[in-house]
Amino acid sequence: MTVGLVIVSHSAQLAVGVAELAGQMAQGATSIVTAGGGANDILGTSVDKIHAAIQAADGPDGVLVLLDLGSAILATEMALELLSSEQNNRIALSFAPLVEGAIAAAIESSLGRSLAEVKQAAEKTASAAQLQLLKPFSTTQEEASVAVPISPPPVQTDVLESQLTLTNPTGLHARPASLFVQTAGRFQARVEVSGRGRQTEATSIIGILSLGIRKGDTITLRASGKEAEAALKALDELVKANFYETATDAAIDSPSSSKDVELGKETGRQPVLTAPQEAQDAWQGITTSPGVAIGPALLYASAGLALHKVERRTISAEQITAEQERLRQALNTTVTELRALATSVQQRIGQAEAAIFEAQVLMLQDPALREGALQAVAEQRIDAASALAFAGEQQATTLEVLDSPLLAARAADVRDVVGRALRHVSGQVMQKQDLSVLKQPVILLADDLTPSDTALLKPETVLGICTVQGGPTAHAAILARALGIPAIAGLSNAALQVIQTGDELGLDADNALLYHRPGSEMQTQLQQRFAEQQRQRAALLSTVQQVPTAVSIDERRIHLLANIGNEAEAEAARIRARAVP
Repeated sequence: MTVGLVIVSHSAQLAVGVAELAGQMAQGATSIVTAGGGANDILGTSVDKIHAAIQAADGPDGVLVLLDLGSAILATEMALELLSSEQNNRIALSFAPLVEGAIAAAIESSLGRSLAEVKQAAEKTASAAQLQLLKPFSTTQEEASVAVPISPPPVQTDVLESQLTLTNPTGLHARPASLFVQTAGRFQARVEVSGRGRQTEATSIIGILSLGIRKGDTITLRASGKEAEAALKALDELVKANFYETATDAAIDSPSSSKDVELGKETGRQPVLTAPQEAQDAWQGITTSPGVAIGPALLYASAGLALHKVERRTISAEQITAEQERLRQALNTTVTELRALATSVQQRIGQAEAAIFEAQVLMLQDPALREGALQAVAEQRIDAASALAFAGEQQATTLEVLDSPLLAARAADVRDVVGRALRHVSGQVMQKQDLSVLKQPVILLADDLTPSDTALLKPETVLGICTVQGGPTAHAAILARALGIPAIAGLSNAALQVIQTGDELGLDADNALLYHRPGSEMQTQLQQRFAEQQRQRAALLSTVQQVPTAVSIDERRIHLLANIGNEAEAEAARIRARAVP
């Protein structure tokens, strides 16, 4: 048995949606019942509905009731009065945010945790201020609702503490988070990080990302252990150095900045033809990498696995050790594979782009992911593949619900890297088209591309990219910009049904438009735009080569190189880069 959940909301639709999302995380292991809306499902609450839902979810392990604001609280208290004292003793009321709290609670419940632990997990998703605002229950009700008391944490006298304010432009996104985790991991110390009302271990990259820390936010570090002081000092220096981020690094991760707008004006980009969104031969998306392209379509299905669809297989107690070892081997093999990919990307594209896969290595080594999967094998007695998929989807969802698009986009990286590891767990080779060996130039159409997919692309054979999923802050988009491949996202699903492989396409990524079988006039305009952009790129490269060589005080030549994938990145030439590697 597991702790049951009841979702109480003024909206029946909202309650059902939250239950569906939480149920997906629990994969059927937890009873989740809704009590949304008033009589006849109008907006409001119903004592009868709440009472019936609690009765349906009730069991030996108890029930956690998650509520929204207002009369939901009063209606629930009235419903509790209709229950026996025995039932009341195994019912807890949660003050956590409805969506995040339900997801966290469902995951903990599915792992067989106690009522107190499930409630605690749900409320970890809320800030202290939120919990204070959402505590109108009486003290006696709160005491009665939790059957298992939570002991206060032991007092630690050897804990050092410091506070740091982040001043780098994009806060703790993937690259800074990677450096933070790597720095903390060098010391014999346990470091806890708190910010925005949440707390995590400094060695957990997914935990660090899930804090949602932005520029101007203050984090609190608490360190204990042999090298606690040294660890705090190193992290302090890292933060004060802005994680050694350059303006170019920040621009890579913030494509919609004013800088990009200015570059667009400088290059004189003009709309080719503004077609209505409903036109059958033109599709509107959002720009993720600027430029234009003309070429035949290639419909591509990524090999990425849908983690929540991985079938769960029950194992015997005797199989637990073998399954855990199979899981460890798959993770280690994938780490080696990712490190090789990072080296290849660094040589072919650049260090900033290689850092994407270095961060993925840390995600795969994250204690929360590894231990969560190993624990699921042992406690739920499920096979390595479904345990890893379960833990991976849990961590991805933690990031996906963040209110920062930049950080929420990292959920795709978690799913990408876990999907890669799952192929090694199963020992199966996924059949997919190798995009690195295309013979003819194409414009790629797909539902989505993973960072791993995009890293294999070559600009000479992939002229453009159009996807349904994704956005400017996705790592796949960042790689496309670095490669100089025009790309748009947010394409309608209908486009993938209408367009066939081989159909002629015109891509105006500057204006986020995809033209299906463009006419001769449209093709001419796109070709002229493409030629002009190529001319500008050649001029920038020529400027780089004409800059005098820098010389040190002792008369040694200093060769400055710049990676140039498109006009925006060619701005490095202005700081007197000598050549293009």
